[in-house]
Amino acid sequence: MAKKVLIVDDEDLVRNYVRRALASRGWEITEANNGAAALALLEGREFDAVVCDLKMPDLRGEEVVRQIRELRPAMKVVVITGSVSNITTPIVPGVEVDGFLIKPFGIDEIRDLLEKLTNPGPTPREEKH
Repeated sequence: MAKKVLIVDDEDLVRNYVRRALASRGWEITEANNGAAALALLEGREFDAVVCDLKMPDLRGEEVVRQIRELRPAMKVVVITGSVSNITTPIVPGVEVDGFLIKPFGIDEIRDLLEKLTNPGPTPREEKH
């Protein structure tokens, strides 16, 4: 069965790039161009992972990630950002994420990270609990 990922980014170019990278490995892709649309999709569908941009105009990525953690605490969440100044520890204050990538990132980086996170075996976040 194909793994399912939700890509959340207000930039078409970024969503298309991630979609092509993952579709070539058999992932089932769903896209949202804003945070509100992403949260609506999460309420009605199952995903193995979410790739979420931090800087979006309507609902910032930090809030989307917080709400994802409330709705689906075990879901794998990868944060992407084009601004290195956004990278702090933790990336989203008070909320743990499973990974992050700085734009521009390579196709292999996003594919390898999501494959690692969604394959059986504990992730570093799971090992802490």
